[in-house]
Amino acid sequence: MHAAVRRPTMSTAAAAAPAVPAATLHSDVFLQAVAQLGARQSLKTSQAIYNNQGVMLLGGGAQVDQGLYERLVSHRLSTPLDECVEADASVTGAVLRESAEAAMQRWAFFAQMGQSPRMRSMLLEAISNIPLPKPVALHLTVARHTRPALFEHGVLMGLLCAHLVREGGGMQHDIGMAAAAGVLHDIGMLHIDPALLDSNDALSGDELKPLYVHPITASMVMARFPEYDKEMLRAVVEHHERLDGSGYPRGLTGAQMSALGRLLSLAEVVTAMFDGGRRFPEQRVSLLLRLNPRRYDPSLEPSIHRLLRGVPLPPEVTGAAAEDSIDTLRRLDGLLTDWHAAVGAMWPRLHAVEKRLLQPVSEQAETLRRMLYEAGVTPEQLALIADVAAEDTTLRIELWALAQELQWQLRATANHLQRRWRSGESKVDYPPMLAMWLEQVKALGGPSRV
Repeated sequence: MHAAVRRPTMSTAAAAAPAVPAATLHSDVFLQAVAQLGARQSLKTSQAIYNNQGVMLLGGGAQVDQGLYERLVSHRLSTPLDECVEADASVTGAVLRESAEAAMQRWAFFAQMGQSPRMRSMLLEAISNIPLPKPVALHLTVARHTRPALFEHGVLMGLLCAHLVREGGGMQHDIGMAAAAGVLHDIGMLHIDPALLDSNDALSGDELKPLYVHPITASMVMARFPEYDKEMLRAVVEHHERLDGSGYPRGLTGAQMSALGRLLSLAEVVTAMFDGGRRFPEQRVSLLLRLNPRRYDPSLEPSIHRLLRGVPLPPEVTGAAAEDSIDTLRRLDGLLTDWHAAVGAMWPRLHAVEKRLLQPVSEQAETLRRMLYEAGVTPEQLALIADVAAEDTTLRIELWALAQELQWQLRATANHLQRRWRSGESKVDYPPMLAMWLEQVKALGGPSRV
């Protein structure tokens, strides 16, 4: 490599330049991850790497190591990095199949999908036949070795998406497309600093902005390859959208979402319950669906419930103390009460824009309170069930899961408000009472779910 060498005007790589600007897919975070992978296994450049001024930065066939980051970090590349680097031990269909089989052995929920040899074979075949152009395979390889939880989440998504399409009578092609969308939906996360995701602090407001664009980044990585059709790319963009408009990146509602997008949206929240070895995932999935009847496609939920019915209750329960869950639920009820009091006091002084922003939050706060009361959770009832819950395993898990889910939902509601308020819809700072309430929600802490 020599900095003075300039790229030939009519090189093969130039003629095959992607429609997506290389700089868009060249994040410092992904560059660092590729460099880390190069320190662990054999990685080489498959072609020379040039900056957008035609200066060669690294020759073809060069070994990739940690020094790659220092060489490239200050440059805008003419070709996306993932098209210039290849791994000797790349993720293949066989690797995905092996990971899917391991997931079905680990989780009783996923084992239910393959109870018959024919069903199991169909799912695993869909996973192993996912088309993997080399740049996409590199993303999966980086995920597998530097972000294993992200890789495993994609495998779970691939299994569940394929299962849901099969349950709906989809043809093998449709099952395969759903499997591919599930496995690849989160590769945009490789362009987000993992330190942000691994933080123990509750994220809010501007801190969440990088997360909101990762579905679009994933679709851009995939859009360069004809193996992935427009329906699949659209679904990948929509995997964090919700039917009630509370999702991102575009806040779509109902019929604005595609059929495959609605399927990915449901599969995303279900599989998230199994990420990171979370406790009682099946019970949390069951509660999630019952508490959110308007967010996910109701035609898909019976398939999830059939899988849940085949999973036995955990034989031993520790760490789900009834008194802790009851204390959290009391605090949640207090925050919901405070919200209505604060909005009532602020409302006469608010402009039309601020009222429009606060209205959906008020509706969601009312929904959360209704969820509490329909679950039999009022301040008076909590005092009565404390002693019973201490001896009742099922009730204890239910209270724990309810506290976890509502805690997350309240935080998500607050984050959604902050995101819209700061996006330019409102030109004023938060009213003091609103700012205080948002700080109280942030201080509540609790489980994190992207």
